[in-house]
Amino acid sequence: MITVRAEYQARFREITKVAEETFQLEQPSVAELARLLTQKYGPRMEALLIDPETKDLNNKGTLFLDSKGRRISINDTLEDGEVIAFMVGIAGG
Repeated sequence: MITVRAEYQARFREITKVAEETFQLEQPSVAELARLLTQKYGPRMEALLIDPETKDLNNKGTLFLDSKGRRISINDTLEDGEVIAFMVGIAGG
């Protein structure tokens, strides 16, 4: 079992009503974290988090970064103590 911290920005924070929270994961995977988030926060979180066509993390206007600043995908493995940031992308150039 590992512990990870989720940090929320923008729409994610609106849904969760908190800036961050900690999760204990049975499986050290992004898929497990996504499952817990959608289970806890319901359809609004699932719609923002998961792409219905690919079943991967939604990359249309959202951004998911690990502690090292790398984009994550649903199949990635997480480490104990990892911090995952959930953000809404900002358009521009």
